[in-house]
Amino acid sequence: MALLAANESLQVCKAELPNSAGLELACEGVDVVFHLAGIAHARNTGFDQYQQINVEGTRVLVDAAKRAGVKRFVYFSSILAAGVEHNKEQQVTDYAQSKKAAENLLIEAANEQFRYTIIRPVNVYGAGMKGNIASLIKRIQSGRLPPLPKLNNELPLVGIEDLCLAAVSASESETGKDKIYSLSDGLTYTPSILEGAVYEALGRKKPGWHTPRMVFFLASLLAQIANNLGLWKNDLGLRTYRNLTDQNRAIDATNGDISIDLGFKPQTSFQSELPVILRNLKSEK
Repeated sequence: MALLAANESLQVCKAELPNSAGLELACEGVDVVFHLAGIAHARNTGFDQYQQINVEGTRVLVDAAKRAGVKRFVYFSSILAAGVEHNKEQQVTDYAQSKKAAENLLIEAANEQFRYTIIRPVNVYGAGMKGNIASLIKRIQSGRLPPLPKLNNELPLVGIEDLCLAAVSASESETGKDKIYSLSDGLTYTPSILEGAVYEALGRKKPGWHTPRMVFFLASLLAQIANNLGLWKNDLGLRTYRNLTDQNRAIDATNGDISIDLGFKPQTSFQSELPVILRNLKSEK
């Protein structure tokens, strides 16, 4: 843990979940906490690790914030928590359960002096993005991905800048107190639309044929087997297949309307941010 004076108005406090001493120092003199820390979809992460970091870490931070007199706590959850809420089998993962459990303990901790807002973003795009869509872009960019099957299932997305704007608005809004909001940019995307947008942004012609869906499934299965056996480390597999083909994504299990309560209107789209995303991915090589 270290406290560094970056300039007259900024202090940087480094702490590690669930280190209560470091977190208490981070909350001193603070009115609003934005809680983003945790483990996401890391490989080889089990239930106990998700519980220790995402749930117990949140508990320790909430306790530290309350002791320090923090007035508002904005928690970045996940849309997958809604799947747990409605028992959508494919979405009830260890990660999703940990995010929902963290939401629950925050709700239980709230009182008149300590209010919360929970934001459940869908897949986030922008510079530095990770996950399946980033992998898709990288493989198209490198020419190492055959055309996808024709996939027209909807994939809700939201831009990182819109996510930040929504979080700041939530921290300042009286009507946003003690509410849960799902967050997307409100546009319709499908894997086929995303694939076409990437080819267009790269100035390349999208192939006029599609990989048969069964071939795509078998390739995903073989990639997972190879990864599990240590023969080929990759970020493909059946989870990627499911994420790209899932027809049933919960995005409406909330108790607030973010456009009405916060006056929030998304400012970006996947297509408008693609040039920045591509430049960032290229610089990472």
